[in-house]
Amino acid sequence: MRLRLRMLVLAPLVLAGCAEREAEWARRGRESLIGLNQSNIRMCAGLPTGTAKDGTGEIWMYEHAASAPGGIAPPAVTIPPGFNIGGQPLNGYCRVQLRFVGGKVAEVQYAGNTDIGDARDAVCGQIVRTCLGYAQASK
Repeated sequence: MRLRLRMLVLAPLVLAGCAEREAEWARRGRESLIGLNQSNIRMCAGLPTGTAKDGTGEIWMYEHAASAPGGIAPPAVTIPPGFNIGGQPLNGYCRVQLRFVGGKVAEVQYAGNTDIGDARDAVCGQIVRTCLGYAQASK
């Protein structure tokens, strides 16, 4: 029982830390991906799940459905008289939209159920994370 109580107390802290890290990746992605060309984006993010013409430019979309950061779901605890607390998996959805003008990323936007708790756009972090390192190396 003590172990379950510790897990109940620690799980939200661990999840919050993971979500904050992924939100930071998403925040950095809005800035760091600007200026990368289409070849750079294909190398770090793969082929887009969708594309759309946008005036003289183009929008590429990448999608990600997520569960709890790091795959950790909060533990379920039953307290008398049979109420369950926790155990519900966190989930979300993100569509990263990259607007290309002149063949280079000019804008990065996120759409969908992108927040995990108070961590804004955390679900999107997984999509742009690989490109963060790529952006550093190519600039």
